[in-house]
Amino acid sequence: MKLLLITERTDASIGLRLAGVQTINVRNAEAAAAELNCARSDADMGVLMITPGMEKLCPDILAEIRSAGRPLLVTIPDSDNKNENTSVISDYIKNAIGIKID
Repeated sequence: MKLLLITERTDASIGLRLAGVQTINVRNAEAAAAELNCARSDADMGVLMITPGMEKLCPDILAEIRSAGRPLLVTIPDSDNKNENTSVISDYIKNAIGIKID
């Protein structure tokens, strides 16, 4: 099973690359669409991560991936929405292991 981040943000890709996740940076909607289509056609792709900005670049393709249910599509926070990060990360931890962090 593969993990992949497709993003328009270099900060998100650097962080996940340090954790061993393959990342692809895109600069425009056409490149994003091409990479998303390539990822969804890969039978080994298990988790496809995107940043919130990708929602604006390719909403139709992302909706198709979500409705197909494969690969699992996860939107991760980036530095642009850092005011929301604390809440989002706390929610991830609470949902994953059942511990609430205040």
